[in-house]
Amino acid sequence: QEVTSEAELLGLSDVAFATVAQAPGASLVLLDALRQLREEALGQRIQGRRLSRADLSFDDAAEAASASAAPVVTLIEAGKRQVVEIKVQGFVGTIMMCNDAKRNAFSTDVCDQMREGIRRCCAAGVRVIVLRARPGVKVWSAGHDIRDFKRIDGSAAQTGSSKFQDPLSREDSFVQLLAEMTRIQVPLLGCVEGSVWGAATDICACCDCLVGTPTASFAITPAKIGLPYNASGMSHFVQVMPLHVVKWMFFSGEPISAEEALRVGFLNEVVPAEQLTEKIEDMALIIASRAPLVVSLLKKQILCIASTPNMAPEVFEELHEMRRQTWNSNDMEEGIQAFFSKRKPVFRGD
Repeated sequence: QEVTSEAELLGLSDVAFATVAQAPGASLVLLDALRQLREEALGQRIQGRRLSRADLSFDDAAEAASASAAPVVTLIEAGKRQVVEIKVQGFVGTIMMCNDAKRNAFSTDVCDQMREGIRRCCAAGVRVIVLRARPGVKVWSAGHDIRDFKRIDGSAAQTGSSKFQDPLSREDSFVQLLAEMTRIQVPLLGCVEGSVWGAATDICACCDCLVGTPTASFAITPAKIGLPYNASGMSHFVQVMPLHVVKWMFFSGEPISAEEALRVGFLNEVVPAEQLTEKIEDMALIIASRAPLVVSLLKKQILCIASTPNMAPEVFEELHEMRRQTWNSNDMEEGIQAFFSKRKPVFRGD
């Protein structure tokens, strides 16, 4: 169907607009702009969120699941390959990592597409988002993609010779993804099968609830590669696990099993792999059936109550200087080179 004017755009039915949205050359940016124009003109903007199914009511989770369904939306810009898949069904959004060749390492592409996926799910009016990898994976995620770390002169992390920049600055795509996860109003449910390494464990810590299989394990590994993890990232762990467990995980870099993660409260439940999808869907539907304004309020209140207090300026400056010395150190260079060489690092404390 050809649309040549704003009046024709606004006159389209939802079905007709969906057809137009599938036209060749329709970019994500253009489609979001067109949707926003339609919704503003039709008075569908509710409390700052675009709810495409705002008039849908239901009595239980089963009705929420069958209310509507959308095909998988692939977040690919021109020249970029697919690393994340998005699905919206009723009030439940699912973000699935599918960068199997890189073991779902959190590269810039993965982080950016996940952030875009979260925004699109929220724009579609979901009340809960599930974050997962493909079923059956051995590695849920290998963590932050070290190849994305930047050196002062712009050279590659693996082959460059200058000192590193702050590897976890506010401009880092991974740090921005974590901020997006904690900022959104709807709950995030983590669905974990396989091992979780490094910064990917931080992603799990930022989920509001977490379900895993017996093969799941979690390791946070900055001490193994000489990486100065930031205080905001560490606070995510302090909010969800006992302090001594957090200290051991960070100091040693050793993984904890699904059983141990369940015992200390990091995992909500552990279920067999063949039951994982059904379990996480049941949990999502339960949340989707609850009062959305109350759930959003509760999430915000819990995060505010659990958050660590603001640091005094002098403490922040001291910690930042210690981090700066660490990312400029020979030990970080040794840790990065040992990682790429697949050998054990030899740290000298300088």
